[in-house]
Amino acid sequence: MQFSGYKCRNRQNYLYIKVIALLALIFHCITLKSQNRSFLTLPIIQSENIKESSSENLNLTSDYNHILKIYNKLVNARGDFRYRIPDLYLKDMEGYVAFIDYNTNDIIFEKKAYDTCLKYGDSALAFLLAHELTHYYEKHAWKASFAKKNSDLKIGEKLFYFDDQLINETEADYLGAFLCFTAGFGIFDDGYNLISDLYQAYELPDSLYGYPSKNERKELLKRSAAMVKSLAVVFDFANYLSVTGDFEESYLCYRNILNYYQSRELYNNLGVTAVSSAMSYFSPTELQFKYVNELDVKYNGAKSVSMRNKLLEQAIAQFNAAINLDPDYAPAYLNKANAYALLNEYKKSTFYLNEEALPIALKNKDKFQKTVLDISILQGIIDAKEGRIDEARNAFQKAAELGSELGKENLTYLNNPELFQNAISIKNNPSYMKEKVNGMSLEKFYEELIVDEDNMVELNEDFTIFQDNSHPDLYQILLLHQKSKKKYKAFLITPENYTGKTNLGLKVGDDTEKLKMLYGNPANIVDTTLGQYWNYGNFLVIIERNLIKQWIYYETQILSF
Repeated sequence: MQFSGYKCRNRQNYLYIKVIALLALIFHCITLKSQNRSFLTLPIIQSENIKESSSENLNLTSDYNHILKIYNKLVNARGDFRYRIPDLYLKDMEGYVAFIDYNTNDIIFEKKAYDTCLKYGDSALAFLLAHELTHYYEKHAWKASFAKKNSDLKIGEKLFYFDDQLINETEADYLGAFLCFTAGFGIFDDGYNLISDLYQAYELPDSLYGYPSKNERKELLKRSAAMVKSLAVVFDFANYLSVTGDFEESYLCYRNILNYYQSRELYNNLGVTAVSSAMSYFSPTELQFKYVNELDVKYNGAKSVSMRNKLLEQAIAQFNAAINLDPDYAPAYLNKANAYALLNEYKKSTFYLNEEALPIALKNKDKFQKTVLDISILQGIIDAKEGRIDEARNAFQKAAELGSELGKENLTYLNNPELFQNAISIKNNPSYMKEKVNGMSLEKFYEELIVDEDNMVELNEDFTIFQDNSHPDLYQILLLHQKSKKKYKAFLITPENYTGKTNLGLKVGDDTEKLKMLYGNPANIVDTTLGQYWNYGNFLVIIERNLIKQWIYYETQILSF
């Protein structure tokens, strides 16, 4: 009896322990699932009440088509096609706002979040989508995946419980916002208001496990927006410096951005800047044809040959980086071929033109229409250099007939080599110092030299970018300071939708014919993905769809204090 009773009590204890163990296992699995969900899905928020309807997939609706267009712009702007791009779904569910599910490699956007974003426009939708894409590109889920595969080791357990999700969320906000900027959605600085609306729409408490509090997140978003604005300034400055012939400084700007954010366009632009810098070390007789826009010539014999070759090799490395991100990015192959042509390696140049750049550009002709023309022009230059004059003439003629100014210029030189002139060296024009934008002039700025030191960007020990943000609605001023030479280069930029006029009467919305009538032909024209820059020497005009969008006055000064 004692034995039987003992057995019974032990059996009860055994059953009790088994139930407790089972409950503990269930609780652990629920907790584990929740924690894995946080890492492996990386949602923007995570509600405790997840709601899903029976007909949750909304991918056949107009709302889905709307966000898909935005999503595709973001993906193309990033230009990283080394891995499969996540599929996008719009679903009638409630709990996460938006998230990336690494089990299926999908990005899910919730209908409630979509509706909440509408009052802020496409930039808000782009901001949330870019946030999730950034999680993917930056591989924020690697730790949870690694911990799961190595859960039997102590390091796997430690990794699992080491919470770096706060860092990931902040980085996704910051880099995602810059992705929105590069995709053409501007800088979304209403993120803190959007977060408030999302918390209200989802009826969330101010504090969520694994996330900053609502107020902390709003403050982080404000700071992220400020950081993105700073990065955007460096990006714009890089473009302006490249157009005005400051290639080495432009190179520093692009390289500075690459410390935080990588894309095929940035690598490509960095390479183009290196090529442009290399071209300034050629003698005039070596550059009879127009490869790219030419500015100051710094030819100095053998030393220049060594310098330009080094720069061209750097450029090729940057083009290779762009190609590694997107093997179907035709401009990078073209620019690589251009660099090899400048190195007089015409066999390699022809290969990258005809075997790489041309097939890709023709396959995507709507996307790379200008690239197709430029391929023809570079092939014409190679033909001319190797003595195939008729082939060169046909190539330039074809490009000229399709509207290429570069084709026309090269055809003119080929037919009339005696008209060849040295590259134009842009000179300072003091009259532009007195031009005003809403009451501000470069002359006045240099007298006062007031800048916002809290938002300066140090490119290296010698170069620093400053801004004057005192009247952002009236004008913008960017200043590049070179400490070693006490040199300052200032850019006075009109705001968008500027209603004022230049001293000669040019205004926003005028066409290029009026620009030519008032100012004549520019010293050089630089094409961009959106339009063109026309440079008149201290006066830079930004053109989109043959209409004036903005203009910039710039001036270099040597100042001693």
